[in-house]
Amino acid sequence: MLKLGDKSEVMSLFSHDNKLRVPAGAPANPFHFAYCSIHGFSQALNENMSISRHSWSGFTPLKVKVFQGHLNTCKYDAIPCTNQCAAMIPRLLMKDHLSYTCPKRRISCEFCNREFTGETLENHTAKCPKYPLSCPNRCEPTKIPREDMEVHLKDHCPSVTLHCAFRDMGCIFKGPRFSLDEHLEESTRFHLILMCNLVSRQQRQISTLQNALENLTLNTSGTLIWKITDYIQNMTEAKSKKDHELCSAPFYTSQYGYKLVATLFLNGNGAGEGSHLSVYIRIVPGEYDSLLSWPFSHTVSFTLYDQTSSSENARNIVESFVPDPSWKNFQRPTKEPDSLGFGFPRFVSHEILKKNSYIKDDTIFIKVRVDSNKTIAV
Repeated sequence: MLKLGDKSEVMSLFSHDNKLRVPAGAPANPFHFAYCSIHGFSQALNENMSISRHSWSGFTPLKVKVFQGHLNTCKYDAIPCTNQCAAMIPRLLMKDHLSYTCPKRRISCEFCNREFTGETLENHTAKCPKYPLSCPNRCEPTKIPREDMEVHLKDHCPSVTLHCAFRDMGCIFKGPRFSLDEHLEESTRFHLILMCNLVSRQQRQISTLQNALENLTLNTSGTLIWKITDYIQNMTEAKSKKDHELCSAPFYTSQYGYKLVATLFLNGNGAGEGSHLSVYIRIVPGEYDSLLSWPFSHTVSFTLYDQTSSSENARNIVESFVPDPSWKNFQRPTKEPDSLGFGFPRFVSHEILKKNSYIKDDTIFIKVRVDSNKTIAV
């Protein structure tokens, strides 16, 4: 029995002189044989037909040429897909294949209108930003583009579960968006109380942090190096305003010692007004006053630095005193004192101040030192 399946097998039946070579067992009609061979009609080819070669004698050269032409246009002949997808498609079905089934066909996404091949479209659909999705909260029948879903859930979905805006203040409400407005309207007084409590807690926290910061930066050495900048401007203000006082940052005599503040009158005070620079020390309430001995008895010295480039030639001005225990200025303070404290109203004259390098780059330096070991003036 003969079994032939494609055009190449049929064409092999023809010799170089275009005469048909008929194999044994082929159908009696040569066109029937060729047709069946091209289209793989195995049932017809496998029919039990015993024929002789004499049955093919009528297949003339002209008929061979006609048959060859037919093979090039036969609508039932399988040819390679023109998109090169590797499939063999009958000419009759090629158009449908290219339009609907070929994995290499060009096709536009129906949602975003971008163009893809058939084999990549399915992967794109799973990620397409315009692909319509149902809201996971089932809030409405209309579908939402994938790219808009996050905004919908965050800002618009009426069925999404939300926490109250005052959650961080202590409100425990949680419910769908459509009930949140009603909650906010009904709970105004409650939310106001929560806000007041929060403000109180924050104020305490701020105070604690401020104290901690002050402790980290606090001077507990018993020595203050006070830098007074903008000397000319400050002197002008001192001359135009009576009792124009500058105050230093507070400092402690030790980690758990007395708390002090130095004060300065650039245009003088009392006996030195208008002619001298006046300096004073003031005792202010400290955190450890209840643990200290009173009255205050440490020696205090003031030094005005000569800022000359040669330290050997510097002529610093120094004044010091030992506190008088009978003076009220050296008793334990119960509130911020309004008095001057104790010091030197005629510490240095304006005339001397202009000499040497006491004023340099519009700046002067004054050192205040508290010495607990000395009991006499130095």
